[in-house]
Amino acid sequence: MLGIRKAAAVVLPMLAGPLLLAACASSGTAQAAPSPSGTSPWIWSTAGSVAPSPTTSFAPRARPAAATLPPAVSPSATPTPNRSPACDAAAFRGGAINGVDVTPGTTSAMVTWFNPGGADLVQYRIIAVSQDLVAGAQPESPGWLTVTPGGCGWMSATVTGLVPGTPYVFSVDEVRTREGMDGTRAKTVARSGVVSTT
Repeated sequence: MLGIRKAAAVVLPMLAGPLLLAACASSGTAQAAPSPSGTSPWIWSTAGSVAPSPTTSFAPRARPAAATLPPAVSPSATPTPNRSPACDAAAFRGGAINGVDVTPGTTSAMVTWFNPGGADLVQYRIIAVSQDLVAGAQPESPGWLTVTPGGCGWMSATVTGLVPGTPYVFSVDEVRTREGMDGTRAKTVARSGVVSTT
């Protein structure tokens, strides 16, 4: 019995070795890559030397010249407009849209509004906007009427090109220069109710 065990102990390792080798050969593991030869499509390259990177030198940045500001101007007292005796300051509400008086005619209307004056006042623009609801193409507007302002007081201008028997709203815009800026700004300062031509 002991002899059979010894024989099995010797035979089993001898059988296991070839089986393991056969399994390794058929497992699909990567084989060593073949070395290049003259007939294969290998690319040969020759190692070269690396050229040194060019050196860059930076000069110190020039400092900008110090800005010089004019001396500060001390604020003066708030200027008060010189009103003529005919200038009724109570007729003008600053920052609000004031009313206008309109005297209608057949194809024109005389518009009267209060002008508070001012050195920055460039002009007034007056427009008549028709209140007639018309289907389709709208009638032509008479456009803006420009008026050069005078001194403080009441001003009048006649708007022409109106349609007889038509209700209009008359609007007065002032055009002023902008303090410390280029250009002008316009805003509505007076407007009428609905007034019909005769």
